[in-house]
Amino acid sequence: MSSERATRTPLLRVSGLSKVYRIFDRPGDRLKQILFGGFKRYYRDYTALKDVSFSIAKGETVGIVGRNGAGKSTLLQILTGTLQETAGEVTINGRVAALLELGSGINPELTGRENIRLLAAILGLDDAETNDRMPAIETFAELGQFIDQPVKNYSSGMYVRLAFSIATCVDPDLLIVDEALSVGDVAFRNKCMRRINELRAKDVSILFVSHDLSTLQMICDRAIWLNDGQVKAIGNPVQITQDFHAFMVAGDVSAAGFDSDLRIAPPPQQITDHGQFTVFKLRSVGITDYLPGDDIAFEFSLRLDEDIDGAIFGLSIYRRDGDWVIGQTNKEAGVTWPPAKANEVVSGIVTLRDTVLGPGEYVAAIAAYNSDLSLLYAMTELNVSFSVRSPYPTWGKIIHPVSWEPRS
Repeated sequence: MSSERATRTPLLRVSGLSKVYRIFDRPGDRLKQILFGGFKRYYRDYTALKDVSFSIAKGETVGIVGRNGAGKSTLLQILTGTLQETAGEVTINGRVAALLELGSGINPELTGRENIRLLAAILGLDDAETNDRMPAIETFAELGQFIDQPVKNYSSGMYVRLAFSIATCVDPDLLIVDEALSVGDVAFRNKCMRRINELRAKDVSILFVSHDLSTLQMICDRAIWLNDGQVKAIGNPVQITQDFHAFMVAGDVSAAGFDSDLRIAPPPQQITDHGQFTVFKLRSVGITDYLPGDDIAFEFSLRLDEDIDGAIFGLSIYRRDGDWVIGQTNKEAGVTWPPAKANEVVSGIVTLRDTVLGPGEYVAAIAAYNSDLSLLYAMTELNVSFSVRSPYPTWGKIIHPVSWEPRS
């Protein structure tokens, strides 16, 4: 977000917003609550939102991410006035147009044209203003003769065409879009994105909810991460969406049980009676976050229980979702360790040069074998964790070195 936008008066301000539902386990409990609620409670509370606060400046585009059940839909319903909050305050300084779940706000019994007039009136347009905008709405929706047919006969794509056309042609100050662009063909989605960019150029504020993280990275000034009804993080959309993606594939990194203390204590491992790793850790003390292209170095030490003619060390890197992405040994690199005696310690450093790992959460393990890999001397568990984050939008599990060559 530009510094100019950051200093503007917020168009939307959400302060301490909470929503608590009463959950009745049996139909009769609702009546019991009415009759005897003064003596006993016949429901349990479900908190959909808890103390949510944020603001959106004029002209700012903000994305919201969160897994299903995080509170996104509840938040949008409160912002659009279709749901009453339990606590907190919402202040909006301008006209709001919302494109929520499929068909939201559209009467299926009315024709497309009748729905245009109805929704335009709800948004505060008079007949003259609606007539002025009608041709543009019809043209953008591309419904042809179906504009005068009952909406109940529309396909899901036609629903979205109509709803998006209305919402973006009534000069909103704040446009709220919730997953609607996931429906429809690529050509219309591109058309919608061009319209969104036109609105951004006109300083329209946009609140954009989508599971399409790449779109959020590209069009948003900031991103909000909702988790279990609370704001988990607000900030740069690239960082937030990468953190959210890592969370979705592997769970909460902070609660995953890979304590940093494991990097300075003997690593957990199985007893083999041949040897034991006494050290396996990241070489950069206190640094666990890396960028694509960085060197990621690990230190290791193996204490031997017997004489050996040499050792082959193998490094394994897994994504937190369990995908094994790297498994390499010093043998392929043509590097060898000399023979060693029992009770000696064999040490080394292994470095991922110019890492090509894509954004994500990773865990590593080290193993030691005899020269033909038939005997396992020692192997740690996956106990060393680190992260890769990209400062720019990128997708995929690796960022492979490539070259681009323009051709005339």
